[in-house]
Amino acid sequence: MRAAHTIIVALSLVCIGCTTPPEVKQALIEKDQAYVENERLMQQYRELVGHVTERHQRWYRYVQIRLKLNLALQWATTNPKLTDVGDAELAKDDAELLGAEIIALINEIRLKNLPERKDPTGQVVFQAGIGDMNNLLQKLPELIGRVEQRVAKDSAASSTVDLTAFDQYRTNVQAVRRINAIIKQYLDIDVTLPRSEVQSIAEAARALRR
Repeated sequence: MRAAHTIIVALSLVCIGCTTPPEVKQALIEKDQAYVENERLMQQYRELVGHVTERHQRWYRYVQIRLKLNLALQWATTNPKLTDVGDAELAKDDAELLGAEIIALINEIRLKNLPERKDPTGQVVFQAGIGDMNNLLQKLPELIGRVEQRVAKDSAASSTVDLTAFDQYRTNVQAVRRINAIIKQYLDIDVTLPRSEVQSIAEAARALRR
């Protein structure tokens, strides 16, 4: 009985909705166009984020190279001190910024009479100077190269930008468009059964209830 009732309802819907009004089809077309426009705008936002990030990375590398090179030359030619930071803490902090490879080269070119500098644990970070200006100038291109390598390594670790949200949005829009296309495909198939045939089938379905 329940199955027969379901058949009757389905047939009624077929009879009423089998011919899709043009307004409904037009609404589906406009909806699909809106999906396309949204996807295009989101792709533009994605490209904008990528361009801004790339420009930020270029400036980051430029500033970091200047900073680290200036810091390295200070330790190679002077004995830096700050009144608000202890000598050991300053040596430790600057060593972390520069890295072991740059520190090793600084210790090769530190000028004579510069004292050794230790970290808070008593470990020597910057060795006593033994070099002269000629040696420093000869090693300067190598120092620049090590600074650039250090900055490139640091920037590579921090340059990853999560763009998955844009990719997920595009995937979702494409999925919705596929669903919309399937619906439109079915609505484009206008199969209208004659009312007499629908009535005859309905009566046969009702007979199943007896």
